[in-house]
Amino acid sequence: MKSTILIAQTYGPAQVLEFYTQELPPLATGMARIQVKYAGINPIDARRMTGEFRHGAMPQTFGTEFAGTIVDIHPGTVWAIGDEVLGSGGAFTHATVIDVPVGNLVARPQNIDWAIAGTIAGVAQTAMTILDEIGEVKSLLIHGASGGVGSITIQLAKERGINVVATASEKNQDYLKSLGAVAVPYGPGLVDRLKAVHPQPFDASVDMSGTEEATQASLLTVKPSGIISSIAGKPVSSSRVKAIWVKRNPSNLKYVVDGIASGKFSWEVDQVFSFKDAAKAYSYILEGHTKGKNALAFDE
Repeated sequence: MKSTILIAQTYGPAQVLEFYTQELPPLATGMARIQVKYAGINPIDARRMTGEFRHGAMPQTFGTEFAGTIVDIHPGTVWAIGDEVLGSGGAFTHATVIDVPVGNLVARPQNIDWAIAGTIAGVAQTAMTILDEIGEVKSLLIHGASGGVGSITIQLAKERGINVVATASEKNQDYLKSLGAVAVPYGPGLVDRLKAVHPQPFDASVDMSGTEEATQASLLTVKPSGIISSIAGKPVSSSRVKAIWVKRNPSNLKYVVDGIASGKFSWEVDQVFSFKDAAKAYSYILEGHTKGKNALAFDE
């Protein structure tokens, strides 16, 4: 079986992306082979492409989450050929066929659209990691909250009884409100606006945008003993900022998946791009201001 994989052999804009087709080796023990139907695109993918975030050798591959159908698997697991699944990838997910650790798989509920299913795993587990890391708090400030991680973090935090204030661009204020957050536009005067809606210092904050404005706003509005964190993976100007990296946990993923399937949590896919238009998709990601998630669709 062959797979067509999105790669980049150098850093740069979306024009550096290319497709490489290779014959897959025999399936390794403990892995499932997946025909990908949809895969989420995250800002980290585009930032790795440009070289802003460098991890691994060239050529580099992309993608951390997927939804698709099992086309090959060894006997002795709970899964079978033809099962529809979603989850975190192994080495990459922006490819037509991928090999994934069996332990990463979660069944796709039939009432969850394929595009939604393909965009859940990475951000759901990141959101759960954030809340586990900050611990029991009563108030949380989220910077740059309109993307996929912010969208589900708001809902999970509200479920835990946390008062959430979230920042985003003007155009995404209503979206944040619909998720249950107190919405505040970023930009000049941010600290004053935050104090106006939440006069008491926040227990914790998390930055999803990676801006200096977010760092300074947190330093001025989070209580001295509170956690100031970031998932942006960018250099920060204060030692108070704690980097949070996702911890994969299929149980956490299934909790979010079940919540979406039941209607308890909402999930939005902003744009869907054909796999052949991956360069256009990555360029769109670099523009910022995404509402929810973006996805690649793989033609049959």
